[in-house]
Amino acid sequence: MFINKQLFIGLALTSLTIGLGTNHDSVSAQTVNLSTLRSTSLSKHNTYRSIHRSPAMSLNNSVNSTAQAWADNLAATGTFAHSSSAQRNGAGENLYVYYTTAPSIASDTLAKNAIDSWYNEVKLYNYAAPGFSSATGHFTQVVWKGSTKLGCGASKGTKTLNGTRYNAFYVVCQYSPAGNVMGQFPANVLKP
Repeated sequence: MFINKQLFIGLALTSLTIGLGTNHDSVSAQTVNLSTLRSTSLSKHNTYRSIHRSPAMSLNNSVNSTAQAWADNLAATGTFAHSSSAQRNGAGENLYVYYTTAPSIASDTLAKNAIDSWYNEVKLYNYAAPGFSSATGHFTQVVWKGSTKLGCGASKGTKTLNGTRYNAFYVVCQYSPAGNVMGQFPANVLKP
């Protein structure tokens, strides 16, 4: 059984989604392969961005470092909250956590699950009235035309929920320059 939980905070607004299902994607590795996670994350982002005529992003070592530092913090503390703007050097940020009783999850599957969950908010976005919504803030950051640099990190921790101890795989992706800027949605979130 897994629970995925995502949170986006931007402009003092929050969004929370929880889903339940079965995890069949586990592998025996005990840690996240960051190279695989990052390359899969970049590919998924750029595939979705191309649908919205946004230029491809590139991975950035500095942004990877701040994203990884925050993923490590979330795993160490068992919390699920955004880093401060200063901690991420003003970048935008999407968070995802995957709870499972299995010892691990394939790194490419973890990345795909995170980015797919963020992008799936597209079905709620209103192109006729563009702007920020807590229901679509992950999606809009993923495809934000003005964001050119991507950094992602992941870390494994544990979390006890309703008396059951889970392995918690935290994913943090950060975007520079940050998206979800008020007044800039029509130029940055393009209809397919």
